[in-house]
Amino acid sequence: MTHFDVMRRVSVPLAIVLTAALAGCSATREGGDPLPAPSVSTATVPAVPSPTLTFPPDPTVQPTPPPGRDPSPRPTKPSGANTPKVVSVTGTVTEGVEPGCLLLDNYLLINAPTSLVYAGVKVRLTLEVRSDLVSTCQQGTPAMITSAQRL
Repeated sequence: MTHFDVMRRVSVPLAIVLTAALAGCSATREGGDPLPAPSVSTATVPAVPSPTLTFPPDPTVQPTPPPGRDPSPRPTKPSGANTPKVVSVTGTVTEGVEPGCLLLDNYLLINAPTSLVYAGVKVRLTLEVRSDLVSTCQQGTPAMITSAQRL
């Protein structure tokens, strides 16, 4: 037996009982005469326009161009946006505040070869500055080593 069968078996008898109970509750006067039905006013209520919500277009949804038309040009990066800054620094490598972090001249050395670059060694490095990288070292500007020379 499904949920709908149960509802049908319960709702029909319940509707009959409720109708009979409401019919027996009609108002009467002390003498048994029924009270006159209350009058219902048919006043009209002015129509209220429903509010209109307008949402800005979703910037992630791109409209489909009509057939035969070229889509609008895609934004391009300014020239030089992909060329990272390259610097040459010389000095003594120091340890950062976090374990395993090495710094030279306020640059965080990301890919330091441990056999050549370690804390306390004097080196000349060519670095590719990568400010788009994040690190747990909490200090210095991230930079990738492109060449290293021990002094």
